[in-house]
Amino acid sequence: MEAERLKSIYAFYSSFYDGFFGRLYAPGRRAAIRLMDIKPREEILEVGVGTGIALPLYPREASVVGIDLSAEMLEKARQRKRDFGLSHVELHEMDATRMDFPSGRFHKVIAAHTMAVVPEPLRLVLEMRRVCREGGEIYILNYAGNTEGWLSQMDKFISPFRMALGLGQHLDIEAILQDGGLRIEHQERVNLFGSCCLIKCRK
Repeated sequence: MEAERLKSIYAFYSSFYDGFFGRLYAPGRRAAIRLMDIKPREEILEVGVGTGIALPLYPREASVVGIDLSAEMLEKARQRKRDFGLSHVELHEMDATRMDFPSGRFHKVIAAHTMAVVPEPLRLVLEMRRVCREGGEIYILNYAGNTEGWLSQMDKFISPFRMALGLGQHLDIEAILQDGGLRIEHQERVNLFGSCCLIKCRK
């Protein structure tokens, strides 16, 4: 039921996502690709690829797989793949918490603005860890909110409203990653006012 609700929300967002959210979060996406330091012939998985706004940023010497729950968002991503001639990219409609990929397939896995949106963020982390190779890297780019003082309380207060709009809930990302068996190697604030957190973990 929750998956269907998210599908309908992002079907609505698909028509204007790039113009608003794409521009708002562009600096963080570029920072994430730089941090990933992708090598030729590596296999990369982007979880929650959306309209594929980050796809042109990936080096063409790597293989990139993108998945998303929204057919409408994926159609935009497929159009972007055609427009940019991204033959190294493949796209699938798939639930990120129940992926069809074999264990240990990917060198690097990234979830950008996805973790706080899914109903089961820990299950998402466990799936990302499962499909990542031993010694591989897992990246989380997400709205992080505030963790201290009254701003943190305000963030928790508006969390249900953000969730209702499909924009994500208040999460203790570090605790979820720890529960998922991941250790943070690098962490930085990105995007406007440092509103988002970019995290690198290793399996």
